[in-house]
Amino acid sequence: MYSVEVFPWNKNFEVGVPLIDEQHQKLVELLNVLAGHLAYQSDIPTLNNVFNDLAEYAIYHFQAEERIWHSFFPEDAWETKHKDDHRRFLTTVNRIMAGKTARPLDEVIEEILTFLTQWLAFHILDTDMRMAKVVLAVQSGVPLKQAKEQADQEMSGAMKVLIETMLSMFDALSSRTMQLAKEVVERQKAEQASQDALDRLQKIASQVPGLVFQFQLFPDGSSRIPYANEAIRAIYRVSPEEVSEDAAKVLEALHPDDLENFKTSFKVSARDLTPWRQEYRLKFDDAPVCWLFGNALPQRQADGSVLWHGFITDITKHKQTEVELRIAATAFELQDAMLVTDANNVILKVNQAFTRITGYSAEEVIGKTPNLLSSGQHDKTFYSSMWESINRTDAWQGEIWNRRKNGEMFPEWLIITAVKEPDEKNEHVNNYVASFSDITSRKAAEEEIKQLAFYDPLTQLPNRRLLQERLKHSIDVERRDGKRLALLMLDLDRFKAVNDSLGHLAGDELLQQVAVRISARLRDVDMVARLGGDEFVVLLEDIAHAEDAARVAAEIIFVLGKPFQLTQSNDVQIGASIGISLYPEHGASYEMLMDHADAALYQAKDQGRGCYAYFSEDQTLAARERIALETRLRRAIEQGELRVFYQPQVDIESGRIVGAEALVRWQDPIEGLIPPLRFIPIAEETGLILEIGAWVLRETCRQGRLWLDAGLPPLTLAVNVSPQQFRRGDISALVATALNETGFPAEHLELEMTESGLMENQDHVMALLNKLRSQGIRLAIDDFGTGFSSLAYLKHFPLDVLKIDKSFIDDIPNLQDDMEIAATIIAMGHILGFKVLAEGVETPEQLAFLREKKCDSYQGYIKSPPVPAEAFALLLREQGFE
Repeated sequence: MYSVEVFPWNKNFEVGVPLIDEQHQKLVELLNVLAGHLAYQSDIPTLNNVFNDLAEYAIYHFQAEERIWHSFFPEDAWETKHKDDHRRFLTTVNRIMAGKTARPLDEVIEEILTFLTQWLAFHILDTDMRMAKVVLAVQSGVPLKQAKEQADQEMSGAMKVLIETMLSMFDALSSRTMQLAKEVVERQKAEQASQDALDRLQKIASQVPGLVFQFQLFPDGSSRIPYANEAIRAIYRVSPEEVSEDAAKVLEALHPDDLENFKTSFKVSARDLTPWRQEYRLKFDDAPVCWLFGNALPQRQADGSVLWHGFITDITKHKQTEVELRIAATAFELQDAMLVTDANNVILKVNQAFTRITGYSAEEVIGKTPNLLSSGQHDKTFYSSMWESINRTDAWQGEIWNRRKNGEMFPEWLIITAVKEPDEKNEHVNNYVASFSDITSRKAAEEEIKQLAFYDPLTQLPNRRLLQERLKHSIDVERRDGKRLALLMLDLDRFKAVNDSLGHLAGDELLQQVAVRISARLRDVDMVARLGGDEFVVLLEDIAHAEDAARVAAEIIFVLGKPFQLTQSNDVQIGASIGISLYPEHGASYEMLMDHADAALYQAKDQGRGCYAYFSEDQTLAARERIALETRLRRAIEQGELRVFYQPQVDIESGRIVGAEALVRWQDPIEGLIPPLRFIPIAEETGLILEIGAWVLRETCRQGRLWLDAGLPPLTLAVNVSPQQFRRGDISALVATALNETGFPAEHLELEMTESGLMENQDHVMALLNKLRSQGIRLAIDDFGTGFSSLAYLKHFPLDVLKIDKSFIDDIPNLQDDMEIAATIIAMGHILGFKVLAEGVETPEQLAFLREKKCDSYQGYIKSPPVPAEAFALLLREQGFE
């Protein structure tokens, strides 16, 4: 009887209910018989009959199983879900079989085999196992509810690890088993003489991996094996309990020559989170060397450790037969593409699979090197590492990109082996044998699995699982860099009404459009995820201010408030409410930030929907006030509500006004005059300072020209320049344009810059200052003494004036330290050739001190506060002209 174990039955699949276990085993036997007939290329009627037997028995089993479950779970959700699983199974099989007229039946059967193997393994190990545990518990007198809870608990832990590990391997195992079985048939037909070698290879490759394990590596270098099945006793001679907390005994069994490479392989896998694949040896004093092959997938844990899930198989026999299978058996018994080269890497022979995959015939490649397949995707380091492995271990395997004859690049899994003389003392390489398979389909399947695991199928947005991983990673990054992030939890208002009135298709279309609108608002570093239903979450990384989150929330609420155009209805109107939590203010973990954002969302809904709320009420009010002020400021710029006031700058020796500092003010029609301390910081954060600064410069030059035309004496008008104007704007071109448009003389214009602005990028600033000086502009350093400027650099800047900050003038003559600092700045400025101006002079005593220390000029309330242009002109006229 033909049979191929695409589904190897073992005790792990017994659920404990004899009738069901008997039927499950019968289903598996029929499944393996169907696989055997397919592998052995039975005729179409035979395949059809075997499949019909399997399908009829599956229906019979479902009916018998459902009768048993119904007696224990009448009208229970577990029973309903179980029946739904059966219906979906039959629907899928019928759908696949419906296409048999368009495709060869053996292709259809092969597709069904893959589906049946995966479905049956999961169904038995998860659903039936869980329900059977409940049935057995109920039969022993345990109440149903308690039995269900107990079953859920038993299905976690080691059992869950076993299920997850076995299911992760089943797809590759069953498909590889089928592939090997077909290869057996083809090799039997091709070369009967190599049957013995074929049998050995089939036994090695078709075995279920012996050791299923978890391995955990901690940042401090310690390690443990949280889970291992009983096979660890036979392989490593230890029990699972002995290594559950410390893996030292396993490491002690490794061959000394392989130990460091083994440790390094795990370190590399942990660092790059790449699959761990390793061949290595075990050495016991009372036994020959044993070769093992390990394969595992890593996952980063919250505590910084890395946890691998995988399996280890004994490949000792495979190693023993490698040499004799290199050319004769391996090259022509497998369906993988094969090529044989001499010791100089010149191609001697290729098989038909090579031609099929690459497009090159044997005649086109024999006598050449494999370099003609090179894709250009790998650098010299990659190939150096590959050949270092070949020269050291006589073999290499890994994923590589190559190029077909038509120019198309494709991924392949490549194995290269060096073939040496049988004499162990002779290390001379005679040939290299390379085998590879096109893994395009496998990589596409992996990508599809990733898409299903991490992305919402409706909107293609990240799902909850990917959001959790991204947020945890972001928290680690922000904690390390001292930055902050925001989490916005969004719930659609009136979505249910649309869904109920227009139907689920319209609701799905609406959710897709919502996803597009939200995504269009975000930066590349941000992320929007759909949790389910009409609930979305936005992750904002590296935000500068708490109100940045509110600004994004307000814009999202605005764009989602615009009408949507759906296929079934135009002008569909919904809204959104948003809850905001901040890291680190509102929590330092995924769970806390999500919970607090959810709580904030309920606050927003309680406030009337269509709005946002922080987890902290104070932050909500502050952010809304700040954003409202920003909106008003933008409108103020557009509507001409800004004003320039002028504060006199007075020559100390003569007491006459010789200049003025231009200071911007905001004349709000409702609130009145708004001081710059309220709106300048917002202008700096939002970039509005560029527009405001340019307007102040032009307005000051225009007013200065008017005063000259009115016959007032020439004055130096000082305009403040923001550091952003140095970084983001062409200040030199702006000054030239303003002077040209207004006709104000360049020698009467003075630009004031802060210490921090000058020291930010010294080379760039020096070049910019020289360009301004070439126009005839005067240059001053504002708030001198409050920054960290270096005199070694300061003396090289083309400056004219040092302005002593008001904070050093306020306590003169009461504070001796401030008097000494002010005197030092005056003396230092004169030594460097600068004029010195004191800001914030308010008392006769301060003025007398400055006069005594030979300060050149001052400005402050003792003379006049900043006043409008008309009032300043009156001050000039009152002092008379000379």
